[in-house]
Amino acid sequence: MAWKEIDTEKLAKKLGVSINEIREKQSLIDLIKITRKKLGLSQAALAKKARVSQARVAQIESEQGISKITFDILLGILRLLGYDFKITPRKVA
Repeated sequence: MAWKEIDTEKLAKKLGVSINEIREKQSLIDLIKITRKKLGLSQAALAKKARVSQARVAQIESEQGISKITFDILLGILRLLGYDFKITPRKVA
């Protein structure tokens, strides 16, 4: 299957989701990839910790099917990598 480039706005529209949702998921996925590598974990090692297959970790990291990757999955993986989260109000201009 040939990969083709698509911008975030077009991707969001095609998937029927908010562009902000796509951007937030992309940011969390980038953090997962960076942190996994920084910790010296393979995709297989992370998959074992997360009780999923290595193929699932690869699918998440490649952003394949991003609309079906839920925030609870992403945040759960990040928790396993040592992150905690809190929701805070943002300043509205």
